[in-house]
Amino acid sequence: MEVFMRAYGFLFLLIVFLEGCGSNAGVDTTNVNSTSYAPTVVWTDPVPGAVGPNIMSPNNTVRIRFSTLMDTRSVIHAVTLSPSNESVYIDTNTATPVEGTTFAFPLTPTPVWMIGFSDATINSRFPPYYQIYYSSFIVGQAYTITIDSSAHDIYGDSFAGPASFVFTPEPYFRVTDTYPLNNDTSISPVYPYITVRFNAIIDTSSARSSLTLSPPVGGSAAIYYYGSWGLSWSLPSGAMLASETMYTVTIGTTIKDINRHALPSPYSFSFSTAPYIVSASYPSGSGVSISSNLSMYCNFLIDPASLASAFSISPSVNGSLQANSSTITFTPQSSLAPNTTYTVTVSTALRGANGTAVKYPYTYSFTTGS
Repeated sequence: MEVFMRAYGFLFLLIVFLEGCGSNAGVDTTNVNSTSYAPTVVWTDPVPGAVGPNIMSPNNTVRIRFSTLMDTRSVIHAVTLSPSNESVYIDTNTATPVEGTTFAFPLTPTPVWMIGFSDATINSRFPPYYQIYYSSFIVGQAYTITIDSSAHDIYGDSFAGPASFVFTPEPYFRVTDTYPLNNDTSISPVYPYITVRFNAIIDTSSARSSLTLSPPVGGSAAIYYYGSWGLSWSLPSGAMLASETMYTVTIGTTIKDINRHALPSPYSFSFSTAPYIVSASYPSGSGVSISSNLSMYCNFLIDPASLASAFSISPSVNGSLQANSSTITFTPQSSLAPNTTYTVTVSTALRGANGTAVKYPYTYSFTTGS
């Protein structure tokens, strides 16, 4: 029994000793603020040596993560971008810690391209005058982020630096986005608003001849520019696109930016037009003025000769019909009857200027006031 008790006591002391050793294993508790723990960079976004396009996070933000909790002020003022100019620079007023070890450095300015469309398909997908953000990175330019040794952690330990990493956001001249988007459908045949935007300021003298449309549209198309970063193609006067037809836009390699960088290869995108339809009308609802004219809006140029056989109103009203481009106007000869519901119909006898008929009849009603 005595032997058993001695063995049990020895085992208990051994367990206590081992637990005491394990509680501080590998940890120096003599000075938690020791300068021997120099912070380092764990990862960056973009990664070192990254080559674009599409390597930047939203709003062109560079992120750096350190190995320990860092002093915010010291980090923000220790990080620099080279080359730094009016095109791209770190906005230290908005540089912030995401959390104690990770910091975000927005590169500004971030110009905005404002776009407004008069197209039902696009308006259903984007709000009117939505914003597209784009960078001011110079084509072919490598940028260097440097963290100097003035950065330190919350304990005062200096950064084990300086350290740096390089990235190239825009290695070549390219198209960044278009309207319509590739493979878009139901694009307005009379207001297509074809636009193409690039990652650099374009040489306008090389732009006009670079855009082609297939199948071609007769006449001299207008080309104008969006803040020198993009170009827009509009239909020749009195022209429209065919209904339910696929068109392909091609930007040739003749286009260049102001530094003479050319597209490495032709860029193409396609879209399909909507059928010819009557898309909207006025007036509507109740309480309509008895002196109102009636208007109907089409997505194509109207053949005026087809208008009389296509239009009807019930109860019957004498008046004059007029087609102005893509708008039908009916002007009553005298005032409409009060407190009366009228129904207007435009049949498929209505044709476009190219002879193509509207795909669907259009009917709407309104009620006059007293």
